[in-house]
Amino acid sequence: MSDFVRFGLNNAHFPCSVLERGYVAEVQVDVYGIPELQRKLDHLDQSMRNYVDDALNHEVVAMGMLAQSLAPKRTGYLASTIFAERVGEWAFKLGARASYAAFVEFGTRFMQSRRFLSHALELSMPGLVNHVSQAVREAVAEASSA
Repeated sequence: MSDFVRFGLNNAHFPCSVLERGYVAEVQVDVYGIPELQRKLDHLDQSMRNYVDDALNHEVVAMGMLAQSLAPKRTGYLASTIFAERVGEWAFKLGARASYAAFVEFGTRFMQSRRFLSHALELSMPGLVNHVSQAVREAVAEASSA
């Protein structure tokens, strides 16, 4: 079995002495394996960023396509303005650029809502979480074998 990190304590001892006002503890610890731990953590950080980035890119594209398929269609313009894009390392934005998109999504006092964006987000979230979780597991496995 491959451990992700191997480090430990050598010659740890914890002597205590009594002074006039109470106890004083002295701790001496020799730690080994810190350079290996730091190397693996650095590798994990970069590996995790790469794996999660790939997973998010895949899921964001799929989420945009799902929103396009869920959008109500009369002329198809609303669906053609839907976008899903990354806006940060761990963030994305899902929306529609049609001027009336918010009215369709949330409704008005004259029209019931037809939640195509929020519904796509709700349906995609379990897959997104699973895909990112798998990416983290793969990154940890890669870092532990490095």
